[in-house]
Amino acid sequence: MKINILNIKKAGLMVLLTGWMLTSCTDLNTVIQSELTPENFPTKPEHFEAAKGIIYTILPANYAIDYWRLQSLSTDEALIPARAGNWDDGGQYRELHKHTWTPDNAIVKTIWDYGFNGVVACNRVMGMFDKVPEGTLKSQQFAEIRMMRAFFYFLLLDNYGNVPILKKFGDDTPTSPRADVFAFIESEIKEILPFLPRKKDATTYGRPTCWMAHALLAKMYLNAQIYKGAAMYNEAVVRCDSVIKSGLFSLDSDYKSMFLPTNGPLVKEFIFAVVYDAFKITGNSFTRYDLTPELKDKYLLGSKSPSNCMKTLPEYFDKFNLIGDVRNTTWLVGKQFNTNGTPITVKTTYKGLNETYTGPYGARDTIWQLELTKEVWLRGDPNKMDTGNDYLSQYMGARSIKFYPDPNWDPNTRSDNNDFPVYRYADILMMKAEAILRGASATNGDTPLTLVNSIRSRAKAPLFAVNPTLDELLDERVREFAWEAWRRNDLIRFGKYSATWLFKDAVSAKFRELFPVPADQIKLNPKLVQNTGY
Repeated sequence: MKINILNIKKAGLMVLLTGWMLTSCTDLNTVIQSELTPENFPTKPEHFEAAKGIIYTILPANYAIDYWRLQSLSTDEALIPARAGNWDDGGQYRELHKHTWTPDNAIVKTIWDYGFNGVVACNRVMGMFDKVPEGTLKSQQFAEIRMMRAFFYFLLLDNYGNVPILKKFGDDTPTSPRADVFAFIESEIKEILPFLPRKKDATTYGRPTCWMAHALLAKMYLNAQIYKGAAMYNEAVVRCDSVIKSGLFSLDSDYKSMFLPTNGPLVKEFIFAVVYDAFKITGNSFTRYDLTPELKDKYLLGSKSPSNCMKTLPEYFDKFNLIGDVRNTTWLVGKQFNTNGTPITVKTTYKGLNETYTGPYGARDTIWQLELTKEVWLRGDPNKMDTGNDYLSQYMGARSIKFYPDPNWDPNTRSDNNDFPVYRYADILMMKAEAILRGASATNGDTPLTLVNSIRSRAKAPLFAVNPTLDELLDERVREFAWEAWRRNDLIRFGKYSATWLFKDAVSAKFRELFPVPADQIKLNPKLVQNTGY
């Protein structure tokens, strides 16, 4: 079901990847080698398809791991603690959790490069076809490329705010204010909207459509108070209504099926998703990072073990508290059992089980049933956010299986087949509900109550009797969009990103709502301006 993207990827790789050295915006005059030139490149639709492959090679490369980590590890949603020195990785995860990152943070740099690599790739492909005569072919093909560029710019707008606007390959422009970046993305999307596909089927899956454009604009308008200092809630409702009235999208009846390794074009509510294939489009590795080695047999993972490093915070997990809510079952917590009901056990020593054990039997063997606790505490160096490395400490924290473990993962890269949704119909309904709660005019007879209850009904959760409050809606976003890379965006919009949680024991400063321009980029390009506070 993912052939469309795979063919594009392979075609693009064959044509462009050899010698293609993408750089971030600080070194845009690098000579890029390609087998294609204006003299030998035909201008048929299939040749545009081949050239665009590099864009869809970049898109999944960092989204489901590094981009997700930047959005989630910097919030109360997810945690990667050190374990007796392991998983410290230079403090990059600890810095995100505690809001102490610097311009040298590795993940901050990776996502800056990721965003601008995408922008540069789009500009490069359009530059190759610049001399193609104006007409339907060029308008439609350029609309897709410009929409992908707008998407990469949205990631940069949301995370870094003030960034250079590069409109064509080779541009070397100074930093633009965040409001100007907002205006650029908005104008781009409005201009290309008539030329974007209106279909929802296998041919448009994982590709920009006019519905993706409406969803992205809705997300921008909902956050406009943050991005540009002016509310645009009515505009957000208009964009949500465009998707709703299309009649092409609906809530899938089975919430959990949307995130299976077999998900794809048949998911009714995916508006735009990043496509992954365990062997051909790698980069989604939730099975590897969420699960523990002792669970590999239960989930048919073969001989390769998961890494057992990623967990959620107790206060986040506590929000999954609605009776009957199927979303509660996307977590593993408590004593663990095989599918046949037998306990999953570990053979270790008393000391290996609990490093604080001081009794006379420290070296004696014991059998322990695997138990994942809700609570997470420190046993090692608190300055390194170290939980220790005995069995009890390794299995602190509830684990997400929302992106359901993939028995057909690649055992070498430990990559999964689960596609990753970026915009889905449930978010359109939730964004509209929130915009109305914040003052937008209601339309089509929709109210926050009816909109949110449609989502709760699908989840088999108790319905609201009256309109939810904003705080209740934020908690509902936790339940609905856990592990989907929106928690940071939500917390900032609700004014709660600076709060304390677990090992983040200090209220962070307002400037932390933007990440810094990476230090090496500042050194390379004097036109870049560092964000305030860094």
